[in-house]
Amino acid sequence: MRLRLFFLLLLVQQATSANEIKFGKVSKEEVAAKQHATYPEAEAAILHKKEWVRYNYQSETGWSQIREVHFRIKIYNKEGFDWATLQVPLYVSSSDREDIGSVKGYTFNLENGKVVSQKLKKDGVFIEEVNKYRNKASITMPEVREGSVLDIEYKITSPMFWHIDEFRLQYDIPVDQAEAQLNIPEYFIFKQYSRGTQPISVKQSKENRSLHVTYRSSDGSGWSAKSTHKTGSLDFFENVYNIGVSNIPALLDEKYTSNIDNFRASMKFELASTRFPNSPYKNYSLTWEDVAKSIYDYDDFGNELNRENYFDDEVDQLISGLSTDKEKAIAIFQHVKSKMNWDGYTGVGCSQGVRKAYKEGVGNVAEINLMLTAMFRYAGLEANPVLVSTRSHGIPIFPTRNGFNYVVAGLQTQNDFMLFDATDKNALPDVLPMRALNWFGRLIRDDGSSSQVNLMPKTKSLDAIMMVVDLNEDGSIRGKYRQQYTANNAFVFRNNYTSGSEDSYLDELEKKYVDLEISNFDLKNAKDLYKPVVQSYEFEKEVGYENIGGKIYLSPLFHLTTRENPFKMEKREYPIDYGYPWQDKYIISINIPEGYAVESIPEPIAVALPENLGQFRFNISATHNVISASVETALNSPIIPAHYYADLKEFYRHIIEKESEKIILAKS
Repeated sequence: MRLRLFFLLLLVQQATSANEIKFGKVSKEEVAAKQHATYPEAEAAILHKKEWVRYNYQSETGWSQIREVHFRIKIYNKEGFDWATLQVPLYVSSSDREDIGSVKGYTFNLENGKVVSQKLKKDGVFIEEVNKYRNKASITMPEVREGSVLDIEYKITSPMFWHIDEFRLQYDIPVDQAEAQLNIPEYFIFKQYSRGTQPISVKQSKENRSLHVTYRSSDGSGWSAKSTHKTGSLDFFENVYNIGVSNIPALLDEKYTSNIDNFRASMKFELASTRFPNSPYKNYSLTWEDVAKSIYDYDDFGNELNRENYFDDEVDQLISGLSTDKEKAIAIFQHVKSKMNWDGYTGVGCSQGVRKAYKEGVGNVAEINLMLTAMFRYAGLEANPVLVSTRSHGIPIFPTRNGFNYVVAGLQTQNDFMLFDATDKNALPDVLPMRALNWFGRLIRDDGSSSQVNLMPKTKSLDAIMMVVDLNEDGSIRGKYRQQYTANNAFVFRNNYTSGSEDSYLDELEKKYVDLEISNFDLKNAKDLYKPVVQSYEFEKEVGYENIGGKIYLSPLFHLTTRENPFKMEKREYPIDYGYPWQDKYIISINIPEGYAVESIPEPIAVALPENLGQFRFNISATHNVISASVETALNSPIIPAHYYADLKEFYRHIIEKESEKIILAKS
């Protein structure tokens, strides 16, 4: 019986060892594979990812965190070559910085039926400064080909023991297996949060640990005291978390996604409290009200907001003679936009302070918009800062001080509540840059209270086009075009237009509409922000319709026809985010050539999304020698829930089918 049990244990041990993935040991089958077994369309795959986070302690520097990472990546084709370079972010602050070390790597290829390896060299690792808060390490593997398997290891040492980076478990390529282990000393209590829809296994256990520490000790007293180094042990238990996933599909980004990372399978650990020996218990668990109050209490936030005497005279002149709150607000807003230039940095704290920023005309987002809020208040307006998480920062899923990285000004008038962001020259009241349109923000007041604020615009942005088209006998067309933009559409247009020259803009327009020749271009209200942008031009197109057997076949929208459905996936598990509600209205008049009459025109149609989320209306009529087309598409909500994805996909199918139907003209 003992012998049988011994062999059974030996077999289990051998099976466990066989499944264990060791760095630098790849199989011939892994290298020889031509495509992924489950997702044959994949350009690359993560065969294995393992992370191990543990804590260390030194008497001189205190606690630190070590993260060891191992990636095994398979490259299937040339489109997957981007995965030959890993990008590793490294945090930097005024007093602390993360360092990367122990970088090792091998590229495995199949040559003459044998697996050969190429070792990563020092010149394959490059560290660069991204900004004053972030560095980036790039690890570029050698000799990468179609079929290569890459093994990469590195270690990050961080003094920021209170912060654990999110464990990313899903990528834009499939993940066969990913696991993470955290060994957290009993003194730190972390909350766990997960993202995404994929199943994640989390197991928790406890282990004893002993650390050998060196410390200073003083013998004697007074001038005769001697300091000596002594060693001892620190005994404690650790909470061990083992996280695992397998067979995770690629997370594919699609149009109208705010930030794909919001929906990626991942695990986040947030410090909730600390419990050190001989020290009081500290609770870091927060509500959103706690977060707002703690940010307001920062010296580089609340104190800066309360400074006034650097702008008093200018504001007095600006509002002199103005009677309404809205007039005063707009005058101050325009002044700050023209005076200040954004340095590109986000954050909820001032870097140099509002006074210096105002003097130099340059500041970060907090300096500019806290300054704006302070001026509103000085003018007697009810204004408060509104904390925001930008789209690139993600949607906060739990209360944390790191949840917000942006601030705008909120203004309450007698009949309305408006949002202002003076970092962008083309912004307007309630027309924020796209980066700030991220669901909800939090307004904070002097008394420490706060409230949630909807950041998404309520007014639909209009794109209205009027077009008159003449059909020439040679198949070409000639026409006049007038387009009007309002609200967020106008904001986007102004930023795009002012980023280059008029010639470059027209070149892009002609390329967009393929072989369109534009002349007599005119643009109105490009700088008058409180009026709609209006662009007009004349155009010619060499091939504007088809003439088959003496009959003319033409698309009623010509080059404005919607030709492709933006939604291609079978299903989608995250919402569709347009950023703001919008309405497109096209009115097109087509002059029928002499000697022709209408044989057939597309039938009218009206399609609506559930719960009045959107509608599409299409109508064509003909009178005498003119065809009139009226087409309207509207999305009434900036965000469409994921469970309406099939409806939205079908909605666009109707648009494409109807707009592609032909008008047929026959000789009369």
